[in-house]
Amino acid sequence: MTETIRVGLGNRSYPITIGDKAWSGLLPLLEKNPFTSSITVIDERVNALYGERFFGLTDKIDKPSFRFIHPEGEQSKSFSCLESLCRDMARNGMDRESMVFALGGGVVGDLAGLAASVYLRGVRLIQLPTTLLSMVDSSVGGKTGINISEGKNLVGTFYQPEAVFADISVLGTLDGRDWYSGLAEVLKIALALDAGLFEYLESVGDLGPAGDLDVTRTVVAACRQKARIVELDEKEAGLRKALNFGHTLGHGVEASLGYGVLRHGEAVLLGMRAALILSTRMCGLPSDQFQRAINLLDRIPLPDVELPHDLNRFVIKDKKSLGNRITGVFIKEIGKHEFVSLDDPSVLVEALKAE
Repeated sequence: MTETIRVGLGNRSYPITIGDKAWSGLLPLLEKNPFTSSITVIDERVNALYGERFFGLTDKIDKPSFRFIHPEGEQSKSFSCLESLCRDMARNGMDRESMVFALGGGVVGDLAGLAASVYLRGVRLIQLPTTLLSMVDSSVGGKTGINISEGKNLVGTFYQPEAVFADISVLGTLDGRDWYSGLAEVLKIALALDAGLFEYLESVGDLGPAGDLDVTRTVVAACRQKARIVELDEKEAGLRKALNFGHTLGHGVEASLGYGVLRHGEAVLLGMRAALILSTRMCGLPSDQFQRAINLLDRIPLPDVELPHDLNRFVIKDKKSLGNRITGVFIKEIGKHEFVSLDDPSVLVEALKAE
């Protein structure tokens, strides 16, 4: 059973297919939209888990097919890995009608998407997310990027895929930290945009990877909100900034600790805690709703980390800053966000350290 959501962007509109057998929709789409050749970007772990299954599917199409396998983790979101991928595409003679398949989590999607956007000034792209985080967030909306030492995702483009296939069946191999990292991104959408989704998550007894969560329902709800926002504000001129709830501080934490110390969702969870604290005084978030939000965040386990002393300088370098000012995303009530311009972004760091 699958469900399809459409991201409406005129002649660049595309479907998001979600469900236990979502990958089965790939062949009919490719048969209707022929391509010359393909390269699949995949990390070592996903290749070992799902490479045989996926390539058994694509081998049914009589087209030249290549794969680019890279190390797992944020270190692959780098200029050196991007260069290796683009050179591999060139050596294999890929042209503008070639297809890039991004098969993996957020790292794979961001790297493959950026390569697709810059190689020959744009080739075709299909996102096949394999983590909860990438299904509900990074595979949808066209953001691509790599990291540099000065900050996370500071180099990137907006580049929409032709389709997204979120096959829920592959989530069974996620470890606990990756599962909860994705769940943090679901909570972000719920807190900033969807009170109904928040109330559903509150009602679930066990939010763990083998728990009571209706995963398809959750991914559909999150993607529906993401698609709606992208349709209204594709390039983050206004409304789409709501999806940055928790991210300004979260990205700073990731960069300052060193990429890979915390999962992305874990860092965002810290950012959301600080933003919720400030929301009570900046936006009048009622105390009972603040407590409900914190109670739900507390159900996601976090590893112990010591925040670095120079965290402030990473926060101010966030890609959403203008000069020394950052537009912070806060919550005036559950499911409703508010933007506040921060003259001093260090208040986010202070709120987290004071908790």
